[in-house]
Amino acid sequence: MFEELIGACNRLEKSRVPISETPEDILQLVPDTTTAQDLENLLSLEHDKSDHIAVLRATYAIIVKISKDMRSKDGSEGGELENTLGEIADRVSSMILPVCSSASLDEDATDYATLQRKGEIGILVLEQLPKAPLKAPLQLLSPALLCLAAFTDANDPWTTAASSALTQSILKSQMELRGESLERSFITDDILTRFLRPLFSKSRPAAVTASGRKAEYVEPSRYDTVSQETPETKPWKYTHRYAVTVFAWAVQQADTALLQAHWPLFTPVLLTLLDEPQHVALKVRALGIFRDFWARCPPGLMRDTGLATVFEDAVFPAVLHLPSLTPEDESVEILGAAYPALIEMAGLSYRGPESPELKEEQQQVTEAQRKLLDKVIREGIMVGYHHAKEHVRLVGLLCEMLTCIVNGMGILAVKHLKVLCRPSLPPISVTIKVPNQTLQRQNSNFLRVCQLLIHRQDFIPMVAEIMTDPFGTKHPPTLIAATRLLQAILRTCWPRIPRYCNEIIRILMLCWLNVEDEDSFSDKDPIVTDLKSALTETASMLSAVMKAAKVDFGERINPLIEKEPRLRELFNNDNSA
Repeated sequence: MFEELIGACNRLEKSRVPISETPEDILQLVPDTTTAQDLENLLSLEHDKSDHIAVLRATYAIIVKISKDMRSKDGSEGGELENTLGEIADRVSSMILPVCSSASLDEDATDYATLQRKGEIGILVLEQLPKAPLKAPLQLLSPALLCLAAFTDANDPWTTAASSALTQSILKSQMELRGESLERSFITDDILTRFLRPLFSKSRPAAVTASGRKAEYVEPSRYDTVSQETPETKPWKYTHRYAVTVFAWAVQQADTALLQAHWPLFTPVLLTLLDEPQHVALKVRALGIFRDFWARCPPGLMRDTGLATVFEDAVFPAVLHLPSLTPEDESVEILGAAYPALIEMAGLSYRGPESPELKEEQQQVTEAQRKLLDKVIREGIMVGYHHAKEHVRLVGLLCEMLTCIVNGMGILAVKHLKVLCRPSLPPISVTIKVPNQTLQRQNSNFLRVCQLLIHRQDFIPMVAEIMTDPFGTKHPPTLIAATRLLQAILRTCWPRIPRYCNEIIRILMLCWLNVEDEDSFSDKDPIVTDLKSALTETASMLSAVMKAAKVDFGERINPLIEKEPRLRELFNNDNSA
């Protein structure tokens, strides 16, 4: 009945004619007596995968023709036609579902171009179905809605930007038709329970129970004897990768009330994704989904259930993906996703470096959140900096994250501004016990070494090392990030700044002179202008802090300007001579 139509659609596809521009001669190949039941019978037949695109094109043409005929008759049908259209939607959904064929992420042989094309046409078909002139708008069934959710992320290789935008529009209208109650049922029952739970059951981490709650006694899984890296144990990572997109959509649609009632359905999937050790893109995406989940959770819910520490333990190892074991590009990508997640877990709001700086009151955090912030600083940022300080992009990222933390902690950040090592240190008595003997010595260097080790964890020495590096001018964005960090320290820890005044003057002076001596810089270069502006702004802030402390700032900088006139521009507004 439709052989000629399918053949014409196949030829049309080879000429790459857009589906929305289906020629009239193609529509004329649809018999006038065609009904929705005929279309449903066509889709119920077994078709070769190579013919799927042509069949979907033919389906689109048939639906357009049927809808026109129904409108011309000025009549609306319901009941049986609605059920038939629902069946058509389900069959189209099963045809375009983006199931990947490869069993390896590193050697992926999936034909994503075909999946994209099938998705584009199938989504247009699903868009046309609710436009049929029925007594009531057609509500797509759960399988069709779940398939649409698989195309909501434009970054997926089987999705295009146009498909993603159209899919989200269809889902939005369908959720409005269903109402809040049916929408919640679709998320909790159809997606989380019936679809996702079986896919993730064999790779669930031992930190949570099957019901999604914290495991008080970690027991070995019955799947521990099975290889964990197979399509059978992790179908969501290999053949059914669209499951991650569906879960991300479900999290985005969830609200506080839904999470309050059904959080155990989300946690096993989320922790499984966070614990996944392989594939950078998947880890980064899991961290993004976690941030969406955490932002929608009722305040204190995860801490009350005991899962806050479980999530901390799952997220924190990501900040240790550092060079040289992890390539710099991948490290920057992972850390750029992990630190914002930890910052938000600690009760602070994360704003990217491009976001405008807003003046706001210090955010209130609990004792547990303060401990997490201290851990992020000491065991995350500082360890990362001292381990990979030669990677300038990574250093710039760490400065940006530390700036956000310092701004959020406010005056509480002073604990990380310890007293600087002084030139003269009193000798101390050190007793070293070894088997069969005791050695006691006077060693004036021992305390110096200890203080230097602690000193390495301070903010000011870190900023000084970055900004005074003579090669720092080769990557100005890192210098700008370090300067912004210094400004955050001045802004929040100003009561302690006077004792660091000379050191900060030295930092600004050397950084300024390094910029002035850099031959590759041009005065008209925007990034150089931004860097100089940030340095002069920092000098003004330091002057204001010293003025509040009733210290004569000009007395300290005037001799420097006399010795090096190029510093006059840096301290232009601060010379009180």
